Amino acid sequence: MIEAALVRSPLNTAVTQDSSATLKCGSNVSNAFIKWYSNRFCESYDLKTCTSSILIYNGYSYVSNPLKFSITKANNATHITRDLNISSTQLTDAGVYLCEEHIPGLAGVQDSSFVQVIVLGNH
Repeated sequence: MIEAALVRSPLNTAVTQDSSATLKCGSNVSNAFIKWYSNRFCESYDLKTCTSSILIYNGYSYVSNPLKFSITKANNATHITRDLNISSTQLTDAGVYLCEEHIPGLAGVQDSSFVQVIVLGNH
């Protein structure tokens, strides 16, 4: 049985407006798929109760808004990373982001981690 775990979890991040942010996420399973979601418009960390959740990255090649988001990928024999890059951050980018680990052949989410992004205005 595979003991899947996120080995690189995103950390709460504060950035200034118009700068960039990188949210790190990685798995100890080399063939895992990492998905990224945003629930910027929710008060809760629970994406299941949030109807405003947005899929940012599907674990393959889809990125919801390539002008805003990009994925930095790294693979080796023991783990993978899929870091989410947010460019030109705006106040509307603040909120909760979710990194999810999916393993081929296993049903459901194997592990997940939330991160809060705070965007500080330019005053």
